Amino acid sequence: MSPGAEGRPERLFSYDFLVLTLAAGLGFCNIAVFYGLASYLEKLGVDPAWRGTIIAAEPLAAFLARPFLSVWLTPRQALTLARLSLAAIGVALPCYQFATGIPGLLVVRVFHGLAFVCLVSAVVTLLSKVVPPRFAGRAFGLFSLSSLVPYALMPPLTEWLLTLAGGEAQAYAWTALLTLPALAMLVPLGARMGRGSFPPAEARRPSLGELRENLGRHPIVLLLAANLLVFAGSTQVFFFIKPYAVSLGIGDPGLFFTVSTAASIAARLLSGPFVDRLPRRGLAVLSLLALGACMALFARASGEASFFWLAGAYGFCLGIAMPLLNAAMFLESPPALRPMNMNLMLFMMDAGYTLGPLAGGALLAGAWGYPPLFGASAACACAAAALAAPLAVREWRGRRAVEG
Repeated sequence: MSPGAEGRPERLFSYDFLVLTLAAGLGFCNIAVFYGLASYLEKLGVDPAWRGTIIAAEPLAAFLARPFLSVWLTPRQALTLARLSLAAIGVALPCYQFATGIPGLLVVRVFHGLAFVCLVSAVVTLLSKVVPPRFAGRAFGLFSLSSLVPYALMPPLTEWLLTLAGGEAQAYAWTALLTLPALAMLVPLGARMGRGSFPPAEARRPSLGELRENLGRHPIVLLLAANLLVFAGSTQVFFFIKPYAVSLGIGDPGLFFTVSTAASIAARLLSGPFVDRLPRRGLAVLSLLALGACMALFARASGEASFFWLAGAYGFCLGIAMPLLNAAMFLESPPALRPMNMNLMLFMMDAGYTLGPLAGGALLAGAWGYPPLFGASAACACAAAALAAPLAVREWRGRRAVEG
């Protein structure tokens, strides 16, 4: 809960939670705009062997910075870092207009990735202080809307903006304006979650012994590995579904993101009132298995009807699985280590965002085609389900013991 909120009734929809969610949503718009980056790189004439690397450069920067941030960042520093990161993102986005070669694109992607990783790490660190544990499932489901809604709105908005702005790079530059309202929304938090709002103990960083003990706990390791695999598989879908849709003759590939994201949003809103009453880890396993089936079936899509039905099913499964994995990590973590562990989950996300495009780009560059790519994505989801299964079994046994 918020600093100084001890003794107050626990509630989810606090001012701090809502502002962090809305500000994060505006920040995520600058990532969602890159849904067509693979096609843009093709238009620039970038060698296919380099496209996956350039796409992966941004998450790779986040991947390398996140371990440091996970240990170094404390709640007392988080709000200041969030503000600085938004300003840096506002600088990075217009720079795509001037980066047309491989070296320039790599530099901009790395700078952009560093700014974005700092923003998300800072927001998640603050979020870990305001979420009541008994509402963890619903809280992470709702907070995840801050990343989902931009993926529903930005692709069709960008397609429209492309005709007005003159090209992808110009559209990326216009997106920088969204950092301004995000910065404005963080201003009122200064008195509530700034440096002076937290006790000195919140400036203490985990010791090396605490880090070792934390990473030696099986539930922590299993959830980190599962998160890595889910993001590795879903990122391949995200970055390569547009050219695949074009190859199928789909008239508006951007609708994939609208349909799948709308389904994810619906899943989180509909499940919200019930998700914390159900076996959360067991539900996560089932949704991951269903997600793997959807990924595998993309290779069998034969037209718009089957393609968009699968998009909806894929988004619905993703909308159930991802918040439950985060809620599981939140609940498995000691309160003092929650900020670090939630950032380690983001580190696994970064790793997945890095490995996914690299593996997908290698499969396509090697003329393997799209069916093996979707098969690899499905295998990742099923392996994640297998990793989460022991936690689901333990949860089921615990519930049986209580009921018995």
